Amino acid sequence: MPRLDYARCKDCQRSREETGPLSHTRLCESCSGRRLAENVYGIHAKYGPAYQRRQYGIALREFGPRVALALKQAGVFDDVMLDDVTARP
Repeated sequence: MPRLDYARCKDCQRSREETGPLSHTRLCESCSGRRLAENVYGIHAKYGPAYQRRQYGIALREFGPRVALALKQAGVFDDVMLDDVTARP
């Protein structure tokens, strides 16, 4: 839903008159599309903040908030490809 009270895009700093309506996240149409593409690619490539948020969400759902927070504080979600980690015998 567009917001009429926002004046500039949060990313490109262009005005509402240049870009058209801004979303509730203060992004113009081109910046929101670019962010969406970056997040989709990051999840597919298993790298970046979108992938880390997804992995944390999965851990939160599967193990609960205490375990997920402990894993996050231990650095389990820090740029590690969890599917590529091999178990040690």
